[in-house]
Amino acid sequence: MYSLHDQPLVSFIKWVGILGTTIGIVTVLFVSMLLFIIFQKNVKAATVLFLSVLIGNVGNKLLKALIERERPTFPEHIEDGFSFPSGHVMVGLLLFGMIAYYLIRASQTIKVKQTILISTSLLLILIGFSRLLEGEYFLTDIIGGYIAGGLVLIGMISIDQVLHTKIERRKGKNDVAL
Repeated sequence: MYSLHDQPLVSFIKWVGILGTTIGIVTVLFVSMLLFIIFQKNVKAATVLFLSVLIGNVGNKLLKALIERERPTFPEHIEDGFSFPSGHVMVGLLLFGMIAYYLIRASQTIKVKQTILISTSLLLILIGFSRLLEGEYFLTDIIGGYIAGGLVLIGMISIDQVLHTKIERRKGKNDVAL
């Protein structure tokens, strides 16, 4: 994979991979939180989104510390620390997965929901592929990032659904009381 490092298409894929870096994730996180608050008046979504990324980041660091897998050795190696699971993939999956979840839930048509799902999936695949091209991770690190991120994503969506149900029940009780 690393031999493809300097190919023209790889430049695009590496650019997309920036969305999985700390700067990319923090930027997308805070812009998304602001958009949820401003346009949807949904502070809960912004909070759950923030907590998802925070839990994913802390969980990733704990897994790396427990497993202690060394990174691949490539000439232009820029990342420090252990490699398993890929934090770019794990936290990126949580961030973009939660954003997609909220957008799909707010969407009215199947076509829009499918477009969001396909676009998000493609983005996440490119983020993982970019990390392989950079030579920072082994394929199993990327797969581990998808699995760990996916499990946390399922948990966060479940928590969000429980919160959503409780909020709706309270609204229903308040409407009956009026």
